[in-house]
Amino acid sequence: MSSVNSKRSWKSWLPGVLISAIIVFVLIRLVDFQTFVAALRQTNFLYVFIAFCLMTLASLARSAAWRELLDKKISLRDSFFIVNEGYLLNQVIPRSGEIGRAVLVNSVVEMNFFQALSSVVIERAIDLCVTALLFLTTIGRAVALDWIVPVAITILAVVLVVFILLFWAIKRRKKVEEWCDVREGKSEFFRKYISKNLKAILNGADIIQKPAYFLRAVFWILICWSLWIAVSYLLLASFVGEIPLWWAIFIQSILAFGIALPSAPAGLGVFEGTLVAALAVFHIENEVALSYAIVMHVVQLLTIGVLGLVSLTIQGNSLRALVVKVLDRLRVRRSEKGE
Repeated sequence: MSSVNSKRSWKSWLPGVLISAIIVFVLIRLVDFQTFVAALRQTNFLYVFIAFCLMTLASLARSAAWRELLDKKISLRDSFFIVNEGYLLNQVIPRSGEIGRAVLVNSVVEMNFFQALSSVVIERAIDLCVTALLFLTTIGRAVALDWIVPVAITILAVVLVVFILLFWAIKRRKKVEEWCDVREGKSEFFRKYISKNLKAILNGADIIQKPAYFLRAVFWILICWSLWIAVSYLLLASFVGEIPLWWAIFIQSILAFGIALPSAPAGLGVFEGTLVAALAVFHIENEVALSYAIVMHVVQLLTIGVLGLVSLTIQGNSLRALVVKVLDRLRVRRSEKGE
């Protein structure tokens, strides 16, 4: 059984590793090494330190937003630690941070896994809305990528439809639960794996009906995005000089789309390739763009690493134990799907 799980794990990682490898190869072919090194030497370490501080504040804002979506059932301190641990986990196992956060919530307050996960899903849906809006407000000035406008509009429309459906299901929760009860009597699989989880998700998504909590969550998420944009602006300006603010907004929205692609752990290659492609719109030399991308990525990884490890230590957790818990949860989900 362990060998089968190992093969499945490798198969799930392989596409991301291949994509990262291809992008790294292309980047190496695109840049002149000596020019790249010269550009990298322009790194302003004072700006790097300021960027680290801004990223830390962004993580705190993100924690405040998630706490609101959890109906303030955990403290800001615990929310901050868990968010940092989730970010760290994402660098080890791509796309696992959300599950890690839902698992960790239960260590500080009694909450159904799917109820906690629904709060993270709502948070990600808000992020998608923000990403699409930022992109749509800046793409008109970056005509080289106007072909992707329909993609952003589609994503925004899908997210809004999901919110509407969630709101409808919450408003009619009693009928939805009654429908689940009827289905439970007809299907053992539905009763065991779908019904209770669907009810938990609706319970967790109930926050949408609490305008004060939901709007505060949106506010803190916007603060988080503002800090990320500030980091992009600050570090890019240190390489190319004064730039319009909308450049940083556009770059941050493109980065959000890019890192959604499968990749090797820590987003290696995909992160850098996305930023180089985005900066090509502004005719920034590949060597300068790659230098900026690497510094941006280092700042991100440094922030995630420091905050994540400190959070794990304070909460008495270990990265290894967290990885095991998440892999167990993933195995459970695969078995429920019959994989």
